[in-house]
This record gives sequence, structure tokens and C-alpha cells, in this order.
Amino acid sequence: MSRLKGRRIVLGVTGSISAYKAAEVVRGLVREQADVRVVMTREAGAFVGAVTFSALTGHPVAVEQFPDTGMAGEEHVDLAAWADTVAIAPATANIIGKMANGLGDDLLSTVMLACEAPCCLAPAMNFRMWRNEAVQSNLDRLRSRGVHVIDPEFGLLANGEEGDGRLAAPEQIVEAVAILADPDHDLAGCNVLVSAGPTAEDIDPVRCVTNRSSGKMGYALARAAARRGASVTLVAGPTSLQDPYGVAVEHVRTAGEMRDAVLANREGQHAVIMAAAVADYRPGTQAPRKMKKTQESLTLEMTRTADILAEVAADRPPVLIGFAAETHDGLDNARRKLADKDLDLVVYNDVTADGAGFETDTNIVTLIRRDGREESLPLQSKSDVADRVMDEVAALLRNREVVPA
Repeated sequence: MSRLKGRRIVLGVTGSISAYKAAEVVRGLVREQADVRVVMTREAGAFVGAVTFSALTGHPVAVEQFPDTGMAGEEHVDLAAWADTVAIAPATANIIGKMANGLGDDLLSTVMLACEAPCCLAPAMNFRMWRNEAVQSNLDRLRSRGVHVIDPEFGLLANGEEGDGRLAAPEQIVEAVAILADPDHDLAGCNVLVSAGPTAEDIDPVRCVTNRSSGKMGYALARAAARRGASVTLVAGPTSLQDPYGVAVEHVRTAGEMRDAVLANREGQHAVIMAAAVADYRPGTQAPRKMKKTQESLTLEMTRTADILAEVAADRPPVLIGFAAETHDGLDNARRKLADKDLDLVVYNDVTADGAGFETDTNIVTLIRRDGREESLPLQSKSDVADRVMDEVAALLRNREVVPA
């Protein structure tokens, strides 16, 4: 179950060509079961209709400061008091300037004046406007007041030019809102290191030995930890996934590179979660040129790679978690891994089961704890599995008085 379920989100939409992308932000928040209310400026209505947001949220869209409805004109206070989190996406230079200077001349700007909830902005504008000194000064002022700014991307802009100012991806905006809106931030102040994805071990400049890991489970763990307030470092093997928002990502390719990155980042970590499918063996030699198909058969001599989890366990953090992806004798192998590596928890899954393991959005796992308790979880999304693992991390850290109970 999403930790955004039932959280009250006000989304402001302003007059930018990228206003149509706000519909995807709303869709993402609703998919996470948040309760969303949209406030539009009049200018936003030139780009996207209020009926779009009303259909997506199931609620009327607020536009006018003093609507002709017989209301008392206190909608700005009511919305601000109702919200758990407020986001503006897209945020124009105009609304940024109003917020920075305490101006309120329409519904959205007065909502922001009355707002005491956590707030984030996703600016969108031409790169010339984005780099304007006044705009940057206003953003710095807002950051100093605790407003979270989701920086725009570099890319193709509305007038055909390229530059900074393109609205951040809707899924990144949803992640930023989710981080702000988490109900308790039970991992705030904690550092969490996650490894994810496969490794690729070169045979020659063209071919490699790898596995089917997509990295989805590890990335879900990193997102779940960030949403709960942790400072997260993700060491990721080669995947096609977008870097999680609010997470420091170090990309690696080989088992050796992953080992170096994990060991370089382990100091100061409160929890380390090794979800990567690291190659156990690599080719003993790598051909300097592409090997041509001139032989009827080919034998590769393989060399064992370093045991990263064992090295981390030798100087273990307060919480250490491993994953066991198995095809046979799974529970016995996972229990052995728990004991041999001195782990707090092993997350075991049978990768031959339908809906579990590699290249899927779902998983079926068993949590095996060092005190002997085991818990089999039903088929569910990898995001939900990740949140259950983070429940275990938070409980372990509280019990060891790493974080307040």
C-alpha cells in the first residue's frame, strides 16, 4: 500500500506551455492513492482545461479568488489548511516572484501565502528566463525558507531552442511530492546504501557475461528509503531505469566496479541493502579485439569475483540486508546466507515463480530474520515489497537506538 494513500495534496498549475504535463503529475499522485485538489491560474487555462483535472481528481478545480458561487472567499485559507503538501508544477517565473516577495493577487498566490505545509516547486520557462538573476535570487530566497525546488531539465523548449528550463519529468515530480508528503519520515537522519541491477563482465570489446536483473527491486528500495526521509546512495549496475529522484546514484558496470563503489560509500551508512545481482564469476582474460567465429566450440575460463556482501559484513553497519534469488533449495540457501554473512535480514525469492524475480514489476518474497522469524509475502508490486523491507530497516534502527523510537 502506498504511503501516499489518503495524503492531501494541493497541486498548483500555472501558465506555461508545459501545463499539460501537470495532468500526468495528477495521474501519478492519484495512482499512489493521494487525495488531490488542483488550483489553476487563469493563464494556465489557456493551455489546459480545468475539466481535465476535475476528471482525473474527481473534484472541482479552483481558479477564481472570489468565485460566483456564494462562497465566503476563504478558499485560499481552507485549501492551505487542508493540505498535507503543496506542489506547483509547472511554476512560472511569475508565481516564483510572487511567493518570494509575499504577493497575493490571485487564488494560487494567496493559497501560498496562507500555506504552512511542506511545499515544492517545479519551474518551467525559457532558458533565458531561467538564468535571469532576479529569478535565481527569488529561488534562493524560497529555498532558504524551506521550499523545495525541483530543478528543470535541459532539453528542447517550446520555441525550438535547447537549454535549461524544461519541466522535470512528471514521475520525478511525483517522487518529490511523495518525499515531502510521507506521514512520519521514520528514516529521517539515516544514511542508506542500496546496490541494484546486474553487473556485466567483458569477454571481448563486444560481448559480455551478465544476468537478467533489471534493477527494479533495488531502485524501488532506494525510492522507498528516500520517501521515508533517508539520505540514500544507490550503486547501480547497467539498467535502463531512470535515476530515482532525491537519490545519489553511482553507476557501475562490472563486479569489481560495484565492489569499489560500495566499499567507498559504506562509511557512515546506517543500513546497507545489497539487492544487486552481482556476477559470481568473470572471464579470466578479456580479448583485446572481437573474437571471430572461427572455432566449432569455445571454452571460457572463469575467475571468481569478490564477495562484496562478506566484505561489508566484516565491518558491518548497524543494519545489513541481503537478497537471495534462488531456483532450488531456496529457503535452505537463504538461511545459510543469513548465517554465513551475519545478516539482519535476507529477502528470498524463487526467480522461477510466475510474477517473481527478474524483469517483472512484481515479486514474491520471504523475509528471513536473524532471530529465526520468517514471513512469506504474497505477490505484490516491487514498490510494496520495498516498503515492507524499509519497515524492517526502520524497526531495526529504532531497536538499536540509531533513530528515535
